Amino acid sequence: MTHVTVGIGAEHFTRLVNQLPVVVWSTDTDLRLTSRYGGVLAAFGHAAGIADGTPITAFVDPADTEAVLAGHRAALRGESASYETRFRGRSFSARVEPLTDASGEVVGVVGFAFDVTDWRRAELALRESEERFAKAFRANALPLVITRLEDGRVLDANEAFLRLLDRSREEVISQTTVALGVIDAPRRAALLKLFAETGIVGDIELEIRRCHGQTRTVVLSLAQIELGGQACTLGTYRDVTDAKRAEEQVRASRTALRSLATRQQDVREGERTRIAREIHDSLGQALTALKLQLAAAQEMAATDAPALADRLLETALMVDDLVKGVRRIATELRPPILDELGLAAAVEWLALDFRRRTGVACQATVLPTGGAIADDVATALFRILQEALTNVSRHAGATRVDIELGMKSDCVTIEINDDGRGITEAGATGPASLGILGMRERAAALGGVLEVVPRVSGGTRVAAWFPPPGRRARPRDPRRAS
Repeated sequence: MTHVTVGIGAEHFTRLVNQLPVVVWSTDTDLRLTSRYGGVLAAFGHAAGIADGTPITAFVDPADTEAVLAGHRAALRGESASYETRFRGRSFSARVEPLTDASGEVVGVVGFAFDVTDWRRAELALRESEERFAKAFRANALPLVITRLEDGRVLDANEAFLRLLDRSREEVISQTTVALGVIDAPRRAALLKLFAETGIVGDIELEIRRCHGQTRTVVLSLAQIELGGQACTLGTYRDVTDAKRAEEQVRASRTALRSLATRQQDVREGERTRIAREIHDSLGQALTALKLQLAAAQEMAATDAPALADRLLETALMVDDLVKGVRRIATELRPPILDELGLAAAVEWLALDFRRRTGVACQATVLPTGGAIADDVATALFRILQEALTNVSRHAGATRVDIELGMKSDCVTIEINDDGRGITEAGATGPASLGILGMRERAAALGGVLEVVPRVSGGTRVAAWFPPPGRRARPRDPRRAS
């Protein structure tokens, strides 16, 4: 128990107390104020010094009267007492002691109080914030877990995390994430190192082992928080198992469709080649023989039946036109020049044919390729060029087209540049761009890449790259997957 003796260093004490954010007071045995000091008084319009005997209860809120009186009465009995009280919207933490005279007899009460209003508000705000965090933490649909940074021991986990592991709260709390099968020790060490360097870890894919041996694929994000004065991590887990399974199914489906499309293209090219040869060889030979027969009949009828000779001449001319048409159809199906003289000659022939048919200036530049173009790549490049020139004639409104075939960075490349109106993004990727989609698929089927973009100077650029044979692979037939 502390006893305060009246009159010792009063002037010095008063000067000090009036500089501090406190209030110090004394009462008589009837609990009436005899003095009051401290820097807090000015905020309430009270002067420091000897008091006028006002009851102590006049300086507390009515709801706190009994607690204040109980504390002062305990001091009159020679005991120390502490309490909290409120006055005019402010909160104070107070302590009262017995006030004794020189003989040691209790003659009143001496007390002091600190204004703790801001502390209490901060404490309340912190408590409310913690409660909101706790509610959001528990109700969050994403699996969340709070672990101690030092050793990965679980301090708290929400219901979604417990469901993810298929474990009860008792099985999870106080266990380490390594022991729970959330992460292995080497991976955790690597994550902690990254965490120390960057302060955050985001989108790390993990395989989590569940209670009954099943595994789930999750994406982990970590953030550092402080809880109870210790460094912790807040882990957010996104279960992507079903999404990855669906993604793999989509990828397998696309691979299968691409394999099917590639197979169809191969079959179609084979059929085109076969039909073109049949037309050229069989039908062409038959038409040539028919023309010879007509010429012989015309010669025989020239003397005896001039009218018949004229009709035979007309028929021969019709056969000539038919021969030209057959050759054109055979060439469109599969140009013989592509198989007989190679891609370079076919590109030059296609440029000349385009210029003849459309009147648009078309220049082909063929650079050395060192024999790096395989037959399937040559066919793909030829068909891409055909489709690109068709698009130019239909949509570009160009006056000039430049074609370049060659090698760049070990890749076989072809570029088609026109000076037309230029393609838009919708035109390059929209639902109506089936021709461009077909070109892309042709390139992708052989490990190549196709680009269709507007040129800065106006017009459109179509470019395709194909890696050399040793660095590309055709899409795998999923039926042959092991």
